[in-house]
Amino acid sequence: MGYEFATGSVIILFLVCLIMSVPVFVAMGLSAMLGAFLLGGDNVVQDAALNAYDALNKFVLLAVPLYILAGTLLQETGLSKRLFTFASVLVSGIRGGLGVATVIASAIFAAISGSSVATAATIGLVAIPVLSSNNYPLGRSGALVAAGGTLGILIPPSIALLLYGILTDQSIGALFVAGVVPGLILALLMAIYTIVVNPKDPNVTKPTVSEILKATVDAGPILLLPILIFFGIYSGLATATEVAALAVLYTLVIGFASRTLDLQKMYGAGLAASRASVMIFMLVAFGALMTHFLTVTRIPQMLTELIAASGLGFFGTITVMILFYVVLGMFLEALSMMLITIPILYPVAMAIGMHPLAFGIFVVLAIEIAQITPPVGINLFTVSQIGKVPFESMIKSTIPYVVMAILTMYGLAYWQDMATWLPETMDYRQ
Repeated sequence: MGYEFATGSVIILFLVCLIMSVPVFVAMGLSAMLGAFLLGGDNVVQDAALNAYDALNKFVLLAVPLYILAGTLLQETGLSKRLFTFASVLVSGIRGGLGVATVIASAIFAAISGSSVATAATIGLVAIPVLSSNNYPLGRSGALVAAGGTLGILIPPSIALLLYGILTDQSIGALFVAGVVPGLILALLMAIYTIVVNPKDPNVTKPTVSEILKATVDAGPILLLPILIFFGIYSGLATATEVAALAVLYTLVIGFASRTLDLQKMYGAGLAASRASVMIFMLVAFGALMTHFLTVTRIPQMLTELIAASGLGFFGTITVMILFYVVLGMFLEALSMMLITIPILYPVAMAIGMHPLAFGIFVVLAIEIAQITPPVGINLFTVSQIGKVPFESMIKSTIPYVVMAILTMYGLAYWQDMATWLPETMDYRQ
């Protein structure tokens, strides 16, 4: 009875805090501390402090601010214009070429920043004016940029996958590599959809070889960085944290060498990265308190037993998890949702035979949906703000991208090699 009362009280307090717009990390911390008190904890505050310290006392977490800093530095350089120009020249001769270029530029920037919001903001600043001037509907353009931005947490490096690895004790390098194939598949689906629904861009001529070469050379430093990141992780020459540090150094070098970065911009990038990193660290610290409470009360184990006894089967369980994530993503911020759900659903996924790496990508795909579903779709708000796109005009246009992500989740669940094949070719052991 004690566990039942404590669990009910924690859930009620957590929901009340969310309704009152209390920050999620505060809601998790207060709820978990209440649960610990109701379970008879003698030193609730001290235990909470120790659990939070243990959660943050991990060397691999140093990669979080470093990857974010690499992305914010690249934003400050303005070199994303060269990246979009390269992508535009590459595919300008096909239907919806500028839309496809937006997807390509998003995928490349995603392989640098590890952040969905940073990808949407950086590419959106460049792409939306160009798309609008070529008669792309504003709402559809905004939805495309918001959806393209979601690739930022799937294609490595990925802050979300890094946190998943910490929560489930999986290899960060293997998780990063696992995201490559699903990320490219989702980007391909977005590109195909863009080609189908858009006509050929007006006033666009077929590029010459010299134009392609010039655009490639201009964007060369940016194009090289994702290759270096992937090679460093895949080859095992550097850890995810070491690669993050090298990415920051590389971005600083190309920024100062191209004279697109100065000390003032560097300070602005550092400040933005610090704010984002502190928010994530607070979520990790207080999320650890909630995880500890769930472990003590054995909620994940009881849920696993309940699903096993329900007779849902593999398809039914996968469908329930997808619906759960889609609904939850409408109300919770992506990383918060991840920290709350993984301790509960990870044992369920293992019980039905999902590979840990495949489930990690599955969760990130679910988080991608949360980024572009109202009312809390952070990518939609970001694009609306930076591109002056009415929020309401994007909602309908995001539906096809949500469907693509859900289909990819089902595909991943049934063909887990999509995520596990590439990591198994590297020197990786479970």
